This record gives sequence, C-alpha cells and structure tokens, in this order.
Amino acid sequence: MTETQRDLDDLRRRVHRLEAVVETSPDPMALKDDAGRYRFVNAATAEYLDREPSDVVGATDVDLFGAEIGRRIRRQERAVREIERTQTFEETLRVGGRERVFETTRSPYYDPTGDLAGTVTVCRDVTDRIARERTLETQRDQLATLNRINDVTRGVIRRLIGEPSREDIERSVCERVLESTLYQFAWIGAPEPAGERVTGVAGAGLDDDLREIIADADASEDSDQPLALAYYDAEPQVVENVSDHESLDADRREAFVERGVESGIAVPIRYGDATYGVLAVGSERPAAFSQPETDAFELLGEVVGFAIDAVNHRRLALSPTVTEVEFRLTDTDSFYLSLTEAFDCTLELEGMTPGPDGSLLFYDSVTDVDPDAVLAFAADWDGIEDARIVSDGPERTLFEFTATGASVVLALSEHGAHTTEAVADRGEGRIVAELPADADLRAVIERVRAAFPDVELVAKRDREREVRSAREFRRELSGRLTEAQRSALRATYFAGYYNWPRDSTAEEVADSLGIASPTLHQHLRKAERELLGAFFDDELGGP
Repeated sequence: MTETQRDLDDLRRRVHRLEAVVETSPDPMALKDDAGRYRFVNAATAEYLDREPSDVVGATDVDLFGAEIGRRIRRQERAVREIERTQTFEETLRVGGRERVFETTRSPYYDPTGDLAGTVTVCRDVTDRIARERTLETQRDQLATLNRINDVTRGVIRRLIGEPSREDIERSVCERVLESTLYQFAWIGAPEPAGERVTGVAGAGLDDDLREIIADADASEDSDQPLALAYYDAEPQVVENVSDHESLDADRREAFVERGVESGIAVPIRYGDATYGVLAVGSERPAAFSQPETDAFELLGEVVGFAIDAVNHRRLALSPTVTEVEFRLTDTDSFYLSLTEAFDCTLELEGMTPGPDGSLLFYDSVTDVDPDAVLAFAADWDGIEDARIVSDGPERTLFEFTATGASVVLALSEHGAHTTEAVADRGEGRIVAELPADADLRAVIERVRAAFPDVELVAKRDREREVRSAREFRRELSGRLTEAQRSALRATYFAGYYNWPRDSTAEEVADSLGIASPTLHQHLRKAERELLGAFFDDELGGP
C-alpha cells in the first residue's frame, strides 16, 4: 500500500468518526453557505424541525421560521462572518409545535482553499434549564414580596395598638401599605346601606378623580364588581389584569391603567361574623397577587377587623353617656318571632357567643311552652343547625340554639351597639341596645334596616352610664359570696389549683381547709357561678 493510499484511508476514518459524532449528537448542528442556505444538517436538526434532512438542505431560515426570525438569524451570521469570530446567542424558536429556547453557537466556516464560505451552527436546547431558572427567580421575587407584605402587617399591628378611632385605623393601614413601595394606592370603603355607591372611602395614593370613581362603583348585593363580591361573599377578589377585567366598565379601567395600575385585590375587613368594609389595593405589577400574597392580605383584613371591633367596644365601655335605642320587630321570617307566635309564648335572650364554623350560640329562656315542641319546631327551621335543652324549670326552659345567618342582634353588634334586652312575645319582638353618645346613630339604623326592613325604631334615649370601679366590682362580688365560698375560692387560687399543671389538687386544698373534697367542689361551683354571673350579667341580662 502506497503512502498516498494510507493517507486517504486515514482521512476516510477521520471523516467517518467525525460524521458519527455529528450524527449521534443530541444537539442540532448545521452548515450554511455564504447565502444562508443549509448545506448540511445532522439528524438532531431534522428531528427538531420534524423534517427529512433532504428537505432542509437548500432551504433558508426564512423558509423554515418565517421572515422576522430568518432576518434576525441572518444578522447574527453576518456579524460572525464580519469579525470572523465565534459568538453565542440565546434565541427562542418554535419547533416541534412548541416554543423552545436554544443557546446557539455560530462560528465562521472556511472552504478547503481557506476562503470564508459560510457558518457552522451548534444549538443546545436549554428550555428546561431556563424554565427552572425563571421559576426560581419568580419564587425569590414572591418570597421577597411576601416578606415585605408581612413587614407591612407587623407594622400595621404595631400602629393599630395606639390608634384611637376607626378613621385613624383605616388611614394608618392605607398609609402603611403604600410605604412598602409595592403598590400604587390603597383604600378602605364599604357599600352604602342602599348598596348603590361606596361610602367612607379612606385611602392613600388617591387623587380626587379616583376617589369619585371609587365612590361611584356599583356596590349593590347583586353586583359583580370586586368590592361588592369581597364585601357580601366575604372572600378576597383578585383582578389579574385591570385592562381587560370584564366587571369594570371602560372608564374605570382606563382611569386605573392611566395611573399605572395593572392588577388589584379587594379583601373583606372582618372580625367574627361582622364585615366592616373592604380593603382594596392596586399594583403596577401585572398579576401581582399570587396565592401567598392574597393570603397575607386576607390576614391583614382580619387584623384590621379585629382592631375596628376593639375600638367599637372600647368606645362603648369608656363612654360616660350612652344613647339607648329601642326597636320593634314584626318579621314573620324570624325564627324567634315565628316560634312565639306559633306557641303563644314569650322568649328572652339571655346571652350569645360565637360557635363553630361561623355559627352563633344563642341562649334563650322560653316560658309557658312544651320544650319538646320547641325542639321539633327548631328542627324544621333552616337557620337553626342544632337545639338542645340546657335546663328545664317549672315555669321556664333555657335553650341553646346554634344559628347561622344574619340577626338583628348581630347586626347591631357589628356597628358597635351593645344589646341589653331582646324579647319576643307572641309574634312581636323588642330589642334595646346601647351606643356611644357620639356614634353615628343614623348610619347604624340605616344599615340595620337595610338588612332587616321590618325593623322599626320606636324610642331613643340619652342617659348617663353607671360606671363601676374595680374596687366597687370586687365589693359587690364579695357581697354575693358566703364566707365558705369566699374562703374556698381564695384557697384554691393561692394554692395554684387553677394553674396548668395544677400546683395543688382539690383533695389537698380541702385537707388544708379541714373540709371534705365534695364540700369544697360545692363551694367552688357556687362561687364560680357568682363570679361569672357578675361578669356576664352586665353584657345582656344573665339567666
């Protein structure tokens, strides 16, 4: 074999190895001439393009990807040929029916004579890597945003402690939200009693025109606007894209977009079963309110609701004078009125407390009625989930009713009123409640009547409030206890019987007092009954 023949064989082997590498590579590879026409493609290129290699050879990028992408690729190749240096680009191409991201390396190609003849292209599919990086970046941004929202919530809580009025609370919350620089505006408002407009708009980042636009929103109960849905459904409402949100009319959308607002959220301000209004926030970030961010704002709404509820009750507790209002009820859809009409009896509310899953527990005494008949009546009433007999005396029976839905007593409580008496007698009801002397009585009455049209205000009286000091409370309580009850209560308290875990058992305390354990329990039960009665009887005539 001649030396020339050996050189040719060696060249063929090298070419064969090179072809094997190129053809088995998962990365698309291609050779183009100076005019941008494909002269060679490997199997990976043809597979990505979903074509046969012979269909690709001779084509241009304009033929394969369209004019815009084709011209962009030609500019890249021209830059590589001009400087005769390898360059790397990131580009997005639609191949195989979906968008894919490639890290593309373009190098100059020389013919056997050494003249520049075109480019060699090697593409690496980095779609999955880019997706992971973008996911991590989004998660980092969301975490940073959530941390800033949590900072807002903590700052709001600190500032709420010292805010003396509801107006101060609402203004403080909106200002604190805007201090985070994440949002364009924040405001708090509530539907008017008639539900046609938004009232009490307090906010930050609002100009006069925007305030008027907000106030003119349809706030009726059947409205599909975010504020109304958040208020009546008690659920956060997220607007992902303001510019195409169908429930907002064109003028409203345009006003928000002009001010740089791309997305928004409306969350109810609630505490317990009371809804005090809606907190609305706008952001310049599109689709800004992820689920964690929504959850954070929902919590903020609950914090503000708690603060407003505390302010309402504090105002009433500290007010030296109160306004006493008396209402007459004749609503035939009321469980209590229907019950007393059906059995020709009298029912009196003794107390109420929150129950499970948003329900309320009402404790009512009923006179001159068969207890079993009342239980059967309650079982057929949609708004009563459960009923039981607490105690059955010769003249009256104390019931516990687990109720859902609205009630006049609850509506009064939501607006800072304290019910002192609630009686239903043979189909007619009477409710007496107290409000601070400086309360907006007209607004309270309008809201109650908006929910219960049959409620009639029959009397309004201003009176001085009896205020008892802690010393007077202890003196009155001491007068309600016998010496044995007072001794048992003091001994168990100082012996750590009420600690957990207990420092002393009932038997040990009884031995110290020289009495039997059952006797101690009897004294304690009666003393605790007097203590709790002294505390709760002021709330609403105890049983």
